[in-house]
Amino acid sequence: MSSNLDEFLSNTNWSKINNNKKLLAILREAYTCGVPAMIAKSLTDRLKDAGKYEFYLGTPPKELRTIASFLITYFNEKPAIILKLLPALWKRHGREDAILYGIILANINPNLLSENIWLFFANSLRLQEPADDMLSVCEELTRAKHNFPEKNVLEMLCKKGMIYHQLVLFILFQKFRIENKVLDYEYQMIENCPGENDIINRLKKRIRNN
Repeated sequence: MSSNLDEFLSNTNWSKINNNKKLLAILREAYTCGVPAMIAKSLTDRLKDAGKYEFYLGTPPKELRTIASFLITYFNEKPAIILKLLPALWKRHGREDAILYGIILANINPNLLSENIWLFFANSLRLQEPADDMLSVCEELTRAKHNFPEKNVLEMLCKKGMIYHQLVLFILFQKFRIENKVLDYEYQMIENCPGENDIINRLKKRIRNN
């Protein structure tokens, strides 16, 4: 699988890709290079429908990291292409798009962004999002050791609406995993987080039982 992907990336004429439409189309094709040949299509179709994704191909994380690394390296001298690609990936929102978004965002130079990296992610969000995708991005940003948002940023996000308050929960859960504690104001944000999603309820319970 990796050799097929490496060959695809090497043989693509990236110099002719100068807009998101072309780049997104190439990435959609690249994802299929990392899909196991015997993967059950009925399963990926069900996952696509359940998560409300545009598509769900089943590309393994290793291959998605290979794609992300290639893009970051190749477009190092043209960071504007990557910065435009990120919101386009999240907007199209195939399952692979969502994962690739998180990997790229976590590993680009944060100085390229005009705002805090967590706010960049927040500004990509739609009114409804799969909770596991949001949590996945938060895990990537935490793995890359990006500083957690300050209290005033978290408070602003909580006031902005439900999906942003849920983002705060996912951020604070990552902070809790590292520090094994929550501050009083953080606990209130966690307890007041709206939504009855299974992931949200599990995270709240885990922090309560600490």
